Amino acid sequence: MGGCHRFVQATEFGVTDGHDADTEVAIVYPRVPGDADTDRSPFVNIDSSTVAGIQRAKAMGFADAQLANVVVSPFVYETNDLFTQTAKGRFFSVFRHPIDRAVSMFYYIRVADWEPSYKPELKDWTLEQYAQSDIVENNWMTRQLSNQLGGELTEENLNKAMEVVRRKFLVGLMTQIEPTTARAEKFFRWKFHVNPPNQEACRERLMSGGANSNKANKKEGPKEGDEAWNLLAHQNNFDLRLYSYIEQLFVEQEAFVAGLPDNFRNVDATCCKCYPATFPPEGFTCPEAVKNGDPDA
Repeated sequence: MGGCHRFVQATEFGVTDGHDADTEVAIVYPRVPGDADTDRSPFVNIDSSTVAGIQRAKAMGFADAQLANVVVSPFVYETNDLFTQTAKGRFFSVFRHPIDRAVSMFYYIRVADWEPSYKPELKDWTLEQYAQSDIVENNWMTRQLSNQLGGELTEENLNKAMEVVRRKFLVGLMTQIEPTTARAEKFFRWKFHVNPPNQEACRERLMSGGANSNKANKKEGPKEGDEAWNLLAHQNNFDLRLYSYIEQLFVEQEAFVAGLPDNFRNVDATCCKCYPATFPPEGFTCPEAVKNGDPDA
């Protein structure tokens, strides 16, 4: 989504090309791996994917610099502390059914040799073996949202996770990716400002699964009632209840954008890459034209 809207993003990608050594927060254009002849995307030179990276970003004054449009991070509480009273944020997330997520994780970590979590020995395992091992994640969503990463979970943890989602998050569903994306665009007032036809084509590819790095490795999951399903459900007993609550919130939050058109992104869109260039009344900083093959500036 960030790539199609050409947002300035804060992710781990911002510290590639040596930008982990930067001492001041800035917008950078890291090289994309491979030989793609495309414009590089803008990132802030921080790493929001680790606690240490978030702490570094905070020390650099990331939030008050107000350079990023979107921050991507798995750390809810640490990311919340990254912002300030003068530079606030709003959480949004696309949630996936816990069983689907667990199955995808199993097939992903046994082939993803670029990930720290890579476990090639799982290629000889069954899904049932994985579900009964100490490798399988246990109620990952509830733990992240209640800030209890270890130990036994209780109803108090589940209630805390539900309250955090209700108060802090605009929720989306992986199974409803198009309405989820349209809702985020309307809620955050995101419009195309770089090259609307190209951005719309990018969005269409995203909606069809073009950004799913595990798509080629996708396998059919177990059906409810199967042994593997039951074993994974046991590991995700709180997450299954949390997900049901999130599905309910997804319906209720439609009221947040009532009356706004689904193509909001194209209403009064502008094109800073066109000739002549056009810009919205509030102004817009057009991404620099840095080709992937260009030497670093």
